[in-house]
Amino acid sequence: MPENSENDVVARFDKNSREEIWATVDDFRGKKIINIRVYYKSETGQWAPGRQGLAMSVDRYRDLADMVLKIGERLKADGLIR
Repeated sequence: MPENSENDVVARFDKNSREEIWATVDDFRGKKIINIRVYYKSETGQWAPGRQGLAMSVDRYRDLADMVLKIGERLKADGLIR
């Protein structure tokens, strides 16, 4: 899969001091996919995709969104977030 430019990123946040989580919508074998991947700074200073990540058909978006909401509900119930 080709490396994404920072302009293609839908959302991103820091994972730690050396890595970020990037969410993109990409083309893969003629189909659109949601790609959530860990990126790291390469030796050249450019962001590069790591092995860790999740890619799925855009048809699964609602399932992913529902899962994230359920995680939030669980974290609230456990007192881990407000």
